[in-house]
Amino acid sequence: MACSSTARRRFAALGAAALVTACAAQPLEDASHPPPPVLLTTVEAAGIRDLRAEYRAAVCGRLPDEGACERTLLRLAGERPPATRAPPAHLPSRYRIAFVPGFFSECFDRLARPFIDVERALREEGFAVDYLQVSGRGTAAANALRLEAHFTAPDNDPRPIILVAYSKGLVDALEMLVRQPAVARRIAAVVSVAGAANGSPLADHLQAVYRDWAAAFPLPGCNAGTGEEIRDLRRDVRLEWWRRHRDEITVPVFALVASPLPDRVSPAMRASHARLAPIDPRNDGKLTSHDQLVPGGYLLGYANADHWAIAIPVAAELPGFAFLFRDGVPRAALVRAAIDVVAITLEARTQ
Repeated sequence: MACSSTARRRFAALGAAALVTACAAQPLEDASHPPPPVLLTTVEAAGIRDLRAEYRAAVCGRLPDEGACERTLLRLAGERPPATRAPPAHLPSRYRIAFVPGFFSECFDRLARPFIDVERALREEGFAVDYLQVSGRGTAAANALRLEAHFTAPDNDPRPIILVAYSKGLVDALEMLVRQPAVARRIAAVVSVAGAANGSPLADHLQAVYRDWAAAFPLPGCNAGTGEEIRDLRRDVRLEWWRRHRDEITVPVFALVASPLPDRVSPAMRASHARLAPIDPRNDGKLTSHDQLVPGGYLLGYANADHWAIAIPVAAELPGFAFLFRDGVPRAALVRAAIDVVAITLEARTQ
């Protein structure tokens, strides 16, 4: 019997995922060395404002019980009691929401689109929501142009935008903000979800393998890459980018860090998680927890979810492959709580 087109897409996508995972399973050449010193500083020393307590209160208020909250967010050292403050009323009338997906997301879009469950929940509440598709294997510069085209199109809606950027989508969004200061004035805030703010040791190690094999691997729904796109995720490239452009990022960035406990790491993610563990045991399978912190930004919290589960409802969208993933992540609650905390913080900044 011939395979359906959907089945072919699924097997091709899983084949690509297997290829990348197999590459990531190779030992890291620098696994015995710590990250650059800038990534080992405390949250306060890095100029990051800690909103973990406020975010925990916002998330817990959207979950059924305290146990669900404790399973969703890690409680790490230094988290202070929250300063209770209600978000402004009628947020759907105040802000629009836009999502920027990450590396390879376009290639898997028809199978398991990032945040599709969150989009539905936000629209049901009355939010205007956009999904800003970027090239799954595009460079930060190319994807910044795609985002610029969206934001420079005629638009009569005066509401500011909260941009939710996932994984490499954060890199693409920040590049766009630097290139287009006029666009930056329309963005109220960026919420980084497992964002590759400072790159990843995996990109440092896998650039040659990716360029020779994965960049051109045939996938339905996305163009082949050049190999340069993974260079954007190298730590030296990202840290140099921050050195050059930190002062140009005037939009506040709020980071939700993916940091799963061992039992919440998907089987399909365990090899790469193990490769990063000597550098940071709290890595999400693709990024260290340090690499997800945004210099000079805000820290929302540490979600007990791996790099895929924090954004992609893989188990729900591909139930036949659910055994490869650890889901059960309340993504809608995590993003909606982030919107609340962003709104509270922005209001406080204007007072």
